[in-house]
Amino acid sequence: MPVLQTPDGTTLYHEVTGKGDPIVFVHEFGGDYRSWYRQISELSRSFCCITFSARGFLPSDIPSNRSQYGQEQSTGDLLALLDHLNIEAAHLVGTSMGSFTSLDFSLNHPDRVLSVTLVGNSSGPRDADERENYRKTWVGHELQLREDRGGDGAVAVLEDDTAYQSFQKDDPEGWSTYAANLRDQSPEGAVHVLSTLHWNRRSLFDDVARLKAFDKPVMLVTGDDDYYLVGETNAFLNDVLSDVRWHRFPATGHLVNIERAEAFNSQLAEFVGKQE
Repeated sequence: MPVLQTPDGTTLYHEVTGKGDPIVFVHEFGGDYRSWYRQISELSRSFCCITFSARGFLPSDIPSNRSQYGQEQSTGDLLALLDHLNIEAAHLVGTSMGSFTSLDFSLNHPDRVLSVTLVGNSSGPRDADERENYRKTWVGHELQLREDRGGDGAVAVLEDDTAYQSFQKDDPEGWSTYAANLRDQSPEGAVHVLSTLHWNRRSLFDDVARLKAFDKPVMLVTGDDDYYLVGETNAFLNDVLSDVRWHRFPATGHLVNIERAEAFNSQLAEFVGKQE
C-alpha cells in the first residue's frame, strides 16, 4: 500500500496514476481518495494524477490526539506529499474542504503551485455572529449526528442537504456509491476533523492582501444549487484574484466534479494544459 509518513508520524495513503504534469486532487469532507475516480480514469491519460486520503480518513491514519488535526496540519500534509513524491510544483484541484486546503497551501507555498482549481470553495465565518451560527447549526449538528450514529449519521446529513439533492436525483447509482463510501468513514476521524479544521475555519475575506498578491492561475468551479456562501465566496475571489476564471454549472450542487464529471474534466484538462 503506497503510504508516506508526515513529520508528526501520521501515515497518509496515496495513489499515483499516469504520466505527465502532476495534478494533486484534494478531497472533500464527505469523501476520500476515491472521490476523484471520474477524473482519474480520464485525465491520467495525459497527466500524472495523484490522490490521497487526508488524515482522519481511511485508509490513512486516524490520530487519536485531537491536537494532530487542523488547517495547519492539513496544509502541511499536502506539502509532505509533494516532498515525498519529489514534486517541485503541481497543479492543485480541491473540492470543498479540499479546496480550502488547496488555497491555503497556495497562499503559503506559491512556489510549489502551477495552478489551482477550487470546486465548491467557501469561506469561514466573517464575524462573531456568523461564527456562532456556523458552529451551532452546521458543525455542532453534524458532530452530534456523527457521535450518535456514526456513518449512518453522516449519510443522513447529506440526504437532507439541499446542495446534494441534484446528485441524488440525477445520478442515483453514483449517489449510492458515494453514500456507501461515506458510511464507511471513521467516525472518530470525522469528529476530530469537524472539531478542529471545520470548527476553526477562518474567513477568506480577512485575507485580501495575500489573495491579491497571489499571481498563479486559478479556476473557480461552482454549482448553482450549492450553498449561498459558496456563491458569495467565489464572487469575492473572482474580484480579488489577479488571474482567475469562474465556471458555473446550472442545476448542479456541491460536488461538481462528480455530478458533471465529463464537462468538468474537459474544462480542467483545458485549463491545466494551458499552463504547460
